Amino acid sequence: MTTKRTIGTLAALGGMAAAVALMTGVPSAKADELSDLRANNQLLQQKLDQVAQLPSSAGMYPGGPPNPAATTGATGGSFPRSFLIPGTDTSIRIGGNITEIFDYELEGGSPNASPQTTTLGANGLVQTIPLSGTATARASSIFSQSPRQSQLIIETRTPTPLGEARTFFSFDWAGSTGYAPGGTGPTMISDNLIPRVKYIYGTLGGWLAGQANSNFEDADANGETIDFGGNVGEPGKVRVPQLRYTMPLAWGIGGALSFSAETPETSAWTPNGLISSDCGVGCAAVSTGPGVEAIMPNPTKANVPALTAAYYVPQPWGHFDIAGVLRPNMELTDGAYLSRSYLGYGGAFSFDVKPGWLGWAKDDIIFHVVGGNGIGAYLNSSTNADIATNFVATTTSAASAAHVLAETIVEYGGEIGYQHWWAPNLRSNINAGYNHDDIPSTLIAGSAGSGTANRELETAHLNLLWNPVSFVTVGIEYTYGHRQVVAAVPGGKASGNLQVIDSKFDVAF
Repeated sequence: MTTKRTIGTLAALGGMAAAVALMTGVPSAKADELSDLRANNQLLQQKLDQVAQLPSSAGMYPGGPPNPAATTGATGGSFPRSFLIPGTDTSIRIGGNITEIFDYELEGGSPNASPQTTTLGANGLVQTIPLSGTATARASSIFSQSPRQSQLIIETRTPTPLGEARTFFSFDWAGSTGYAPGGTGPTMISDNLIPRVKYIYGTLGGWLAGQANSNFEDADANGETIDFGGNVGEPGKVRVPQLRYTMPLAWGIGGALSFSAETPETSAWTPNGLISSDCGVGCAAVSTGPGVEAIMPNPTKANVPALTAAYYVPQPWGHFDIAGVLRPNMELTDGAYLSRSYLGYGGAFSFDVKPGWLGWAKDDIIFHVVGGNGIGAYLNSSTNADIATNFVATTTSAASAAHVLAETIVEYGGEIGYQHWWAPNLRSNINAGYNHDDIPSTLIAGSAGSGTANRELETAHLNLLWNPVSFVTVGIEYTYGHRQVVAAVPGGKASGNLQVIDSKFDVAF
């Protein structure tokens, strides 16, 4: 390029002039000026090298239109850690974290899980703790580790006349399942983790569409845990496709009011186990008795979105949130003589409070309470269901349909916790949660039903987290879990306990 050659010549002349100055006795001030000129030329050369890396103004291909980004370099974006995409009004941030989790299951673990899971609390190992009286000797002294909680985040923001447009993508590597674990024995040779979409949504002004936290959930009041599952007793669902509208309130104490229509799922506990309208192959073939095999059509059906409303109020001392959920027209229908619909409903209240006592300005108290009838996983657990029924096979007449009994399940739970900062980069959390389901044992009697369905789940976490630098977190945690199923055993309750020491090393970027 002509410009680069010219600057190169000037740099060479600067070096020559310095040599001449030394030989002819030019005053040192002049020599210093020549040195400054040479340094400036080098700096200018670096700038030109940067400019040379920008796309050509002739277009992206011969004869193409001019490239608007040709003379625009990357600059700081409109939100923290973002940069402006050249030639656009869009700011983009690429971030995430690499997280390695270490678990040592002291009691109540799973020795033959494929793939390995590091989720212990809600939606994790606590839901399947081996029960007392069963062969549990192999459920202790189990070690595992995994980077499956690592995530990649891509976020964009663009100003528009209708308000800011935003996109958000978040992926982790927890997509492996029992059906797709990344191969037989996935950690035998290589840990073939499968990526999974966590969040993927877009916003324009007050509108949001895509997969995000449920509008019924209040993540700001959740206890901080190393365990990916966290405590039971929190409002759900964690991530759900939805259409949401949020509007700020200028009157009273302010805050924001939001409404959402969320993808529906009808779920039911039966004598043959848990089924749902989104459960797939796991609901196809079941047994109606010893030696008798039958195909039970999955009777659960959802045809109306779940509806939620929430009122969120931030305050200098913390925040509070009030939310409600309505589950209209949850159906049980077998395509023959059974056709019924049910209504679910519930509410949640949550807050966090920074008490500021003893000069501990960053300490925090968190709290949730959730309850309802037929809300299923809106009390966050994948083993919570909307309906309990004795249905096991297709009805053959109106009389057989009359013998099918079903009712919505009453659920309630909560969480409480405290966070203390020992130093600006050292903190501890202690928190606990409770989840209760009033499932009628007579409706789902059987080893796959009442012997598996959870009546009570309890969790607790105690941890210490340290940030040696701002973007690195190292921590250790004790996790406790308790599970009680619907069926009773002679002389007591069918229950079991979970105890795990877990830790993590996390580097954010």
